[in-house]
Amino acid sequence: MTPLNRRRFLALSLGGLGAAAFAACTSELQVGAPELPQAAPTTPAPTLPPPPTPTPLPEPPVMPRGREVVTLMPGTEWEASGVVFHSGQPGPRLMILGGVHGNEPGGWLAAEGIAEWEVQRGMLIVLPRLNHRSAAAFERTIEGYGDLNRLYPGDPNGVPMARMAHEVVGLATEWRPHWLFDLHESWGFFNERGPNGGTAFIGQTVTSAGPAPALETVASLVEAVNARITSREELTVRSRPGGNFGGGGVFGDRDDLNGLSVRRGSSSLSIGRFVPGVNPVLVEMGQQDQPETRRAELHQMLVTEMATRLGMT
Repeated sequence: MTPLNRRRFLALSLGGLGAAAFAACTSELQVGAPELPQAAPTTPAPTLPPPPTPTPLPEPPVMPRGREVVTLMPGTEWEASGVVFHSGQPGPRLMILGGVHGNEPGGWLAAEGIAEWEVQRGMLIVLPRLNHRSAAAFERTIEGYGDLNRLYPGDPNGVPMARMAHEVVGLATEWRPHWLFDLHESWGFFNERGPNGGTAFIGQTVTSAGPAPALETVASLVEAVNARITSREELTVRSRPGGNFGGGGVFGDRDDLNGLSVRRGSSSLSIGRFVPGVNPVLVEMGQQDQPETRRAELHQMLVTEMATRLGMT
């Protein structure tokens, strides 16, 4: 016998009246079922005011036409001199660094020549031999000095080249150049480095740390110079946003000089992080089988092309 379910059992037991009552009860239950709670109306999010527009920094003053001598770390054995040539007219500001490493003469020879230039618009700032004691010893840097191109933004209480980096950033903050070219050399050529060349083979490169428009400007600049030089001399454009070489923080807890420890920083490509509006460019010429005079000439070709494009000449 098939088991009866509850509804059929009631219908059979109560007859028609029971079935009708059951149906009415069921219908009443369905009609009288509680409604689901309605969602509360959504309150619109308050409209926030736009963030304040940062106040633009005032432009450096336009000085009378002429050459101004500047001195970094004055009165110390590391004192380095440079020049600021004021055109007397508003316009672009271009800064050149040389002699950061003492065994890279093409860079400082080029910078010494550029220091004699005059421009017709804007301003030219040139620091030819920032690490002149290392240059005199023809060493990358002297033990205890620190590596200037790994110490930006510098430290006024640090080792000598950390203090020099601090003063370079200070001068850049004062005049806020639109472009900064740091002229270096490497031993081998980037395009000849093989699989494991490392930083010893980054010659004939031009590296930008700026945003896309700056990188495009550098690429166009290099293309123009490459059209006038030999295939081996051709320059390669590289991008290294931020200018970090191995990160920051303290490396080595030793005291390097007079109780001062070295604090690792970044290359000159990082200066744009510390000085508003600066587009840093790091230029490396290859030393291997390339005369010193030619390396200096290639550096100057790049800077001349930039100054021309900026309308400074």
